[in-house]
Amino acid sequence: MSTALSLILLSAAVHAIVNILTKRAENKYAIRLLIGVFSAIIVAPALFFVPLPAGAWWFLGGTALVHALYELLLVKSYESAAFSAVYPVARGTGPLFTAIGAILFLAEPAPFPELLGIAFVCGGVITMGLSHRATEGALKGLGFALATGLTIGIYTLTDASGVRAVANPFSYVLWFFVAHGFCVLVTAPAIRGRSVIVAARKDWKLGILLGVLSITTYGSAMLAYRFGATAQLAAMRETSVLFGTGLAMIYLREHMNFRRWAAAGGIVVGAILLQAG
Repeated sequence: MSTALSLILLSAAVHAIVNILTKRAENKYAIRLLIGVFSAIIVAPALFFVPLPAGAWWFLGGTALVHALYELLLVKSYESAAFSAVYPVARGTGPLFTAIGAILFLAEPAPFPELLGIAFVCGGVITMGLSHRATEGALKGLGFALATGLTIGIYTLTDASGVRAVANPFSYVLWFFVAHGFCVLVTAPAIRGRSVIVAARKDWKLGILLGVLSITTYGSAMLAYRFGATAQLAAMRETSVLFGTGLAMIYLREHMNFRRWAAAGGIVVGAILLQAG
């Protein structure tokens, strides 16, 4: 479990950095397009050194489509409300949906300490998000964030199943990035038009950096799912909210009040309970 824990905490820290940089970008959808494309380009040469992901093609196709929807909903939430409002809600509801799905569809046992830990993590991040003033824009952003959380739960279960279905986990991880890159390259222009391509050309250097970071964060997460319980690790990954909140204070000048710090404390308690479980 120590391997899985190390991988998931690495994933959480890097994930927060990727999303802060996405939030700061002028055209957020263009950045998500660049992340998908450059991630695929970077890992493509490694495909020659791993076997084909036999038995996991349906998982790869399904997760590519769900991730494309996730990208759109994530960007819509960032365009509608503050990062420190929508990011916690999206990441907090993700493990909740994952836990329900893991119990119902993957038949994974959930001891009481783990369920309590999941509840603390989810409750903490949702409280942090809902502590923002309920303006019309914020409510719209929170709606997109909730939908984003649902897609997170779906693709987490899909990828956890896919990475366990292959003999070599790296074959699934590498092919995931290629499938995702191809899918977002098709869907992004279809949704946002030629303007997203024009904007992407301007930020290609940032896209390369974020492509590398994206491989690190989600590659680490998928490898962690190979070695540990899906619901537990998915909730642990949402400690990215703590990293993200700190970065939002420093780089986005967003304010933290007592309720938000208390919510952050709840996330830490939940993480400890998860590890104890």
